[in-house]
Amino acid sequence: MSNEARVFKGWVRHRDKFEMKELRLNPIRPKDVVIRNLAAQACYTIVTNVTELPEEAWRTRSPGHGAMGIVEEVGPLVTRVKPGDRVVTPVLPACGTCYSCLRGEWWCCGHKNDIDFAHPDNPPFAVMNDTDEPVWQDHTGGFAEYAVNDESWVVPVNESKLSDIELATLACVPGPGWAFGLIGMPVEIASSVVVLGAGPLGLSIIQAAKMAGARLIIAVERIPHRLEAAKKAGAHVVINSDETGMDELVPMIREMCRPSTDNMYAGGKPYDGMYNGLGADHVFEAAGITFGDPTTGSPDDKTGAHFITLGPKLTRRGGTFVATGVIAPTSDPKVWGPAPGPFDYHGKRYLSAAYGGANVLRDIPRLAHLIEDGYLDAKALVDPVFPFERADEALWSAANRDGLLPIITFS
Repeated sequence: MSNEARVFKGWVRHRDKFEMKELRLNPIRPKDVVIRNLAAQACYTIVTNVTELPEEAWRTRSPGHGAMGIVEEVGPLVTRVKPGDRVVTPVLPACGTCYSCLRGEWWCCGHKNDIDFAHPDNPPFAVMNDTDEPVWQDHTGGFAEYAVNDESWVVPVNESKLSDIELATLACVPGPGWAFGLIGMPVEIASSVVVLGAGPLGLSIIQAAKMAGARLIIAVERIPHRLEAAKKAGAHVVINSDETGMDELVPMIREMCRPSTDNMYAGGKPYDGMYNGLGADHVFEAAGITFGDPTTGSPDDKTGAHFITLGPKLTRRGGTFVATGVIAPTSDPKVWGPAPGPFDYHGKRYLSAAYGGANVLRDIPRLAHLIEDGYLDAKALVDPVFPFERADEALWSAANRDGLLPIITFS
């Protein structure tokens, strides 16, 4: 870096305001990578930057955790990338050398501690140019013209032919959805799949299930435009949970996933009794918590916990249940039922993992190839697209769920 610090624009959560400010980049550390952002997700999990603005802000920070861009500068110890490289900065790191990575538990990479919200002692990445007030980068950034990340959070994609917007989808929501269905808990051919929630995360799981060759894909959703998107993504059956009612979902879906025969000597199983043969092969919860009061209407359960309770009930004996969303803690018996055991007898498998259980350094380039070859459709999940100057509107769009996946662009 030259002796003169970079001055740039960034959206900042500052006390009771969310506004664009002129920032000045601080000196970087030896393993840091400076990235000029080109496109970023307005991910649903960061909408509290506009929906909840108490005057006593925890820290002045610039949000974001799913972007792509061009490397502008690297610290002297960085080996993974170089200036000019095209990169994705995903929601999860992968160093390949820490305790978890060496055990194949990439979703637990120890470098998750390098981000501000997990390690408050980290230094601010910038200061406000007019007041010198420090600004922390919340997660991997994306809502400022520049982001600074440890190299473990940076994935090079120089060979990719995808657009900036398509690459940005790999940083967070769709990327983990595709990873869940293809890598973390892969869908088996000719299997039955239930996806609870058809936002961009659920839609990407539906795409993955279709690519994997599922024979029956059932989507459960309540927002009209998402119901239509689920059909286009490949769902064979789409259920409006508001019209059907939560109490009817379990028996209805279990019956849809009935085995073709009850003859155990011909690959079948009994439909009822102790063996309990009904239920889906794979069930994915992809709804999560509801922030604020979206214009599309709030569900009865704003915690997102009800689908966690219903999911194992929808799963056949020996099947898989995957929890992908962020839910709110609750003990409300209306939405949080008793434990769905006995797990030992039912033999159901459970998974919840960051970025779908994938290794981002290995799998983001592989998912990019699947998009390039037409197996996955990133463009179908992006709606709407906002310029960087309207990033606050992008977050409101995500909060109101009036589109699918809002993206901001810097071009």
